[in-house]
Amino acid sequence: MLVSYWPAGRNGFVWDDTALVLRDPLIRSWRLIPEGFRHYLFLDATGSDFYRPVQRLSFTLDYALFGFAPAGWHFMSIGIHAAAAVALYFLLLRWLGETRWRWATLAAATWAIHPIHTSAVTYVAGRADPLAALFGFAALTLALRGLEGGKRASLAQAGAVGCFLAAVLSKESGTAFLGIWLLVLAWKRAPQRLWLTWLAIFAVLLSGVFALRKTAHRTPPPPPTQTTPWLARPILAARAVAEYTGLLLAPATLRMERDVTTRPQATPEDTQLNAKRREWQTLLGILLIGGGVWWLRWARRNSPESFAALLAALIAYLPISNLFALNATVAEHWLYIPSAFLLAAAAVCLIRHWTVDRFNWWGFIWTTWFIIMLSNPGRSWDRQAAWRDQRTFLERTIAAGGDTARMRINLGGLELSEGHPDLALEQYRIALGRDPESVFAWLGTANAQLRLLQYDKARFALEKCGSAPGLEADLAQFIGALDFAEKQIDPIPAFRRAAAAAPLNWYYHQRLFTALAQTGRLDDAIRELRAFLSGQDFRADSWLLLAELLARANRPDLAAVARAEAKLRDVRLPAS
Repeated sequence: MLVSYWPAGRNGFVWDDTALVLRDPLIRSWRLIPEGFRHYLFLDATGSDFYRPVQRLSFTLDYALFGFAPAGWHFMSIGIHAAAAVALYFLLLRWLGETRWRWATLAAATWAIHPIHTSAVTYVAGRADPLAALFGFAALTLALRGLEGGKRASLAQAGAVGCFLAAVLSKESGTAFLGIWLLVLAWKRAPQRLWLTWLAIFAVLLSGVFALRKTAHRTPPPPPTQTTPWLARPILAARAVAEYTGLLLAPATLRMERDVTTRPQATPEDTQLNAKRREWQTLLGILLIGGGVWWLRWARRNSPESFAALLAALIAYLPISNLFALNATVAEHWLYIPSAFLLAAAAVCLIRHWTVDRFNWWGFIWTTWFIIMLSNPGRSWDRQAAWRDQRTFLERTIAAGGDTARMRINLGGLELSEGHPDLALEQYRIALGRDPESVFAWLGTANAQLRLLQYDKARFALEKCGSAPGLEADLAQFIGALDFAEKQIDPIPAFRRAAAAAPLNWYYHQRLFTALAQTGRLDDAIRELRAFLSGQDFRADSWLLLAELLARANRPDLAAVARAEAKLRDVRLPAS
């Protein structure tokens, strides 16, 4: 497994890594760990519903050890994935029986090297999946040990409770392990007293997590431009089953973003062809669901271990099945936990059907499949190169079939950051062809046209944005920049509106304070920055800016104090 992921050490930070690694102020000091539990992810980026303080805690360790050297971060993610595979092995030992350690090894090794997991392992921001799996597998193992009784049963159960909590705080999907444990209690025919005990523990645990989420600072994400009607969700669910099955059995084409809807493609012909493919995929998904029901019924009669593993996979899969609204329809890393239990069920079937003395078709099928799966390290090795840097990641994702509006918008933003507004404009035009109502594409278009000094076109693109919820700060700041560039209107009022619309986002406040200082209002910049720090004193960058402004105001003593405060909040800052 380590060999499969070794090339990741040459990769940089891509996509959401810029927000969660390079721009998150809460990972830069151990002193800020409590503050990290009071904020959702993407503190200074687009709003989100992701409350994952354990993931942020792991990033704090990475920053202390490696700074912003990406190799260390990648190898830490690989190490967590390896630990999760070991935890799965020990879980399967108790699930299948310790005498079947060969099959537990086979299932855990197959899961560890499957290339579908590269988006959870190679991608630093995807670490939430390995963390949730590591703690979830450990929790189930410890809880099973507690069922055996003995001197250390209470200690094992206490450890299980802590691991269950860590799994839920690593990623929302970690909640599935609570349901899986209740399933195990039913499988083991646990007494009613034990059921009531665990139900009470889970009630307290979930209440605590809910309280943390409810009191944490959160910026709601913008509402989706398109929603899926409830009557269409079963159709998407059937397509997702077919898509995921293909990824598990033959992971030939992998990419970060996948879509099983019939959204517009590059040309009308491509749109029509995609619609036909989705119709066939729906039929295939229905057949596969029927096959899954047959497998469940067979396992119920013939193999309790396999039946329990299949139900565990189902519990972990239901949240990503498209029966509920998510920010995508299919994502490879969402299979990280369900695939472990699915492989466990397959291993049980292999145990039952594999024989040496006579030929058995089912044993031959299961053995062949596992052999094919064990040939996946080469695919995992090859997949690492797709995450080399931001441009490589975006271009390879598009080339592999992920030619979505969001990918084109990201590529347009990259072109802008590298000083190519004309190339960025072309990417935004393609994105609007995919999704004509995309506010982000129109906002990017306006930004590119502003860089090209095409003010009328920039205003037209800005008007297409309307008053998009969640983007008030972006729109206000852009209006200020556009008015200043075209009419030399003071941008400060617009920058103030942007800062007021995003009170937790340092980017908009930094733009305001810098603009005040640049326009000769240094005292106002210092006063307002101090007011900002009174509410958010955890940002090292804010203290550094204050030190810079105080130095410009000939207050070296106060500037030194501000630098010292910044050092307290960033372990990587020099002492002076």
